[in-house]
Amino acid sequence: MPGLKLIMTSVEDASSMPAAEDAVERIAVMQEQETDSYRHHDYIASAVGKSGGKARVDSLCRVKMVEWCYQITDYCKFRRETVAICFSYLDRFLSSPSPRATEAIQSRKVYQLAAMTTLYIATKLFEPMTMDTVLLSTLSQGVYSEREITVMEREILQALGWKMNGPTARDFISYMLALLPKSAYYYDQSTLITLLDFSRFQADLAVSDYELSLETTFTVAIASLLNSMEGIGEKLLPAQERFHFLGVLAQETAVDPFSDKENVVRDRLLELFAENTGYHLPQIANLTPIEIGDEKENKYGLTRTSSPKGAEDHSCGLEGFNTTSCAFDSVRII
Repeated sequence: MPGLKLIMTSVEDASSMPAAEDAVERIAVMQEQETDSYRHHDYIASAVGKSGGKARVDSLCRVKMVEWCYQITDYCKFRRETVAICFSYLDRFLSSPSPRATEAIQSRKVYQLAAMTTLYIATKLFEPMTMDTVLLSTLSQGVYSEREITVMEREILQALGWKMNGPTARDFISYMLALLPKSAYYYDQSTLITLLDFSRFQADLAVSDYELSLETTFTVAIASLLNSMEGIGEKLLPAQERFHFLGVLAQETAVDPFSDKENVVRDRLLELFAENTGYHLPQIANLTPIEIGDEKENKYGLTRTSSPKGAEDHSCGLEGFNTTSCAFDSVRII
């Protein structure tokens, strides 16, 4: 998904992090949500299995619609997290037994309508300014009428059982970093902002990847954070402090941040970062390197036999890193 631009966190935003005393409980609640009410499954594989052939909608359709949604949200100054919420709705809808969801998996036109409608729902619920159905119909260049959008909205809400407040990877990142004491990075706000920026950016990129969408957002959040921490030298974030932080995180969440699953997801995030920006995300600390075994292939089709990409050619670390941007083209999948 080339062209997504990294948006810098403001000092005010970094200063309004969640309280550490609330973080552990909140993370636990969000983890429970992910394993219960807000789960979804591999609906593309299921559709292929049921039909005995190829689903009309594939992972590339997702990439194109995520591009389109980011284009809209960036232009309207909406939060990037709104796109993650939108695709959480879409994934759960397409995983539901709704006949309309089944139709959407087999029809790119209906899939595109569903994706546009979930963005409409997400902005209506979580943005101070919303889009109306007239604008959405116009953006579709007349492919979908206002009534079609309204009907699809009702069908999606019913399929989701009106459960609309699930966690996102950005949520987890914020609460996890609330557990990192300010003293760990010498009260230097720029270090916290760097961790926030690059972790959130990887989480944004992950939305477009269908395989990563099958992982929990908590898994994606930890992987994003570990990659970002690897981009910061020990002078800014000492080894002892980061390992203590990761130990607390593992203890409170019952998740191993160094598991094979996390390493595979980290590797995929680094690939997405490089594909999108044209740069490798610096991995210079070498304190939590990615290890998925010699020539061990994973479901993302990646292998890792040496240190992460960028460790040798971006020794300056994230504090000196810059990203490129380019304009989005209009996207149609039908």
